[in-house]
Amino acid sequence: MKLQFRAAMPRAPQTQRGLSLIVTLVMLVGITMLGLAAIGGTVMQEKITGNTRDMSLAFQAAEAGLRDAESDIAQNMSPNAAFTSNCNLGLCTPASTWPTPSSTPLWKLINWSGGATRSYGARTGAAALSPDLAAPPLYVIEKLSTQQPGPGDAMGIGLAPNTGAGTYYRTTVYATGGRPDTHVVAQSIYLKH
Repeated sequence: MKLQFRAAMPRAPQTQRGLSLIVTLVMLVGITMLGLAAIGGTVMQEKITGNTRDMSLAFQAAEAGLRDAESDIAQNMSPNAAFTSNCNLGLCTPASTWPTPSSTPLWKLINWSGGATRSYGARTGAAALSPDLAAPPLYVIEKLSTQQPGPGDAMGIGLAPNTGAGTYYRTTVYATGGRPDTHVVAQSIYLKH
């Protein structure tokens, strides 16, 4: 018997079909999309946080403006102060009492960039607010009515009887946040005896 040895034939290389390349590329695109979505969510959260901070800053400025307006009334208002329908020096009569009455709230009728307002601290000497504000708060004061002394007033229910006459004033403050396009309007009613 004769043994024959055959040399192993080299196998022809199989052609690659690129399936692993396609799978890898699809996975990379998917991971990229997930990364972009995560970045987009983070950016949105940062914007929300920034807007909330700016609105809070404007609200705090409006509160400070209300306190300043009340101090202005307590220190500077006299019974013969000149309240007019054109809000000269920020002293206004209610819109419902104007020569052409209006039911629109006064804060919507005021030109807040004009000279018919009062500026925070200008009449009371209040310390300056945060330098982060785009502008200091502005306010107007409306003279509402005079309260007569006497018990039984609807506003005095549950309180000690009213002991003296007084005048009601409505203060309206227009405050700006850190960005010039963030605004808060706040109002309070103040009784000066």
